[in-house]
Formats: sequence, structure tokens, C-alpha cells
Amino acid sequence: MNHTTIRPELMRADAELLLLPTADPPTSDQLDELTLRFRGYLMQLIPAVTDRIPKHPRNDDTLAHAMAAVARARRRLAEEPPNGHPTKAVAYAQSLARAVIALADSLAALEAGR
Repeated sequence: MNHTTIRPELMRADAELLLLPTADPPTSDQLDELTLRFRGYLMQLIPAVTDRIPKHPRNDDTLAHAMAAVARARRRLAEEPPNGHPTKAVAYAQSLARAVIALADSLAALEAGR
């Protein structure tokens, strides 16, 4: 996979918008679109982070955080989005957003530690 085409800083900024305390709740259509977009971000970020893990020194906090972020993101992708429960659907999208942020941060940290 060519990781130069992904923009983790933009993905992170997009995910942060949903988590703002002042954010308006998304409509049903917006929520569906956000959920799909965040799942797509995770599908791009997981391999980008995992490709850098072997190149990073062992017994390092950055590495441990990256591995944990990948595990959480994989769990989120394995979950079924809730149907018919608006509050649960927003919570699910927010959990995806937090996973996107964690992976984007991990990717930046791993790249900085080269």
C-alpha cells in the first residue's frame, strides 16, 4: 500500500469535529456518511501504522501505544454499527473517530521516532 497518499492529519481533523462538545448532532444521513468515512480512514491507517511497527525500537512507549491503537481500531471495525438507535449510532461513530485520532497520532509518533 502506498502510504504517501493518505493524509492522517486531515483524517484526524475530520474526526475531531464529531467529538467537539459544541458539535451539533449529525442527521441520520450525515451519521451514515461519517461512519463509512471513519471506517475507511481506519482501513487506511491500520496498515500504515502496522507497517512502521517493525521498524521501531522494542520496549518503547510509542510502540506500545501504536500497537494498542491498532488493536482498538480493529475491534471497532469488527463491531456492527447499531441499527435504529440514534444515540448508539452517534456513540459508535464517536468511537470510530477516537480510533482514527489514536491511529493518526501513533503514525505521527512512529514517523517522528525514525
